[in-house]
Amino acid sequence: MEWHSEFSGPNTSPGFLLWQVTQSWQRKVGKALAEFDLTHVQFVLLTSCRYMIAHGETVTQKKLANFSQTNIMMVSEVVRTLERKGFIQRSKNPQDKREVLLSLTETGGEKVTAALPIVEEIDQAFFAAAMEKENFLSGLQELLKNE
Repeated sequence: MEWHSEFSGPNTSPGFLLWQVTQSWQRKVGKALAEFDLTHVQFVLLTSCRYMIAHGETVTQKKLANFSQTNIMMVSEVVRTLERKGFIQRSKNPQDKREVLLSLTETGGEKVTAALPIVEEIDQAFFAAAMEKENFLSGLQELLKNE
């Protein structure tokens, strides 16, 4: 069977390399978050919720999905799990009964406070070589604009 590709092989394919890097990074973060009873996606949504609240935003599932650039149905499932774990509380919006507001419980806030420095330490170590390249972060930001 012949090989036909724009790239000479996997090591020259940006998409495949990004896939491999993402998998490696997620394994490291996931392993660290296990001690906090959090998956990676639970951590991202819980931390995003806390960030949004800290910056004066009223948080709904839709706003959280938009902020984290994730699927609204997945956010709904994860929020239900976080609520069952006692990390997030859902309540009806007094101004719009159709809308559900999200807030962190004290336990949820404590989880973010404990886990965030560990995840940031993993990020610093994992991305250190790439961060030395001045265009790394701006390149990632540009990729997100193309969505």
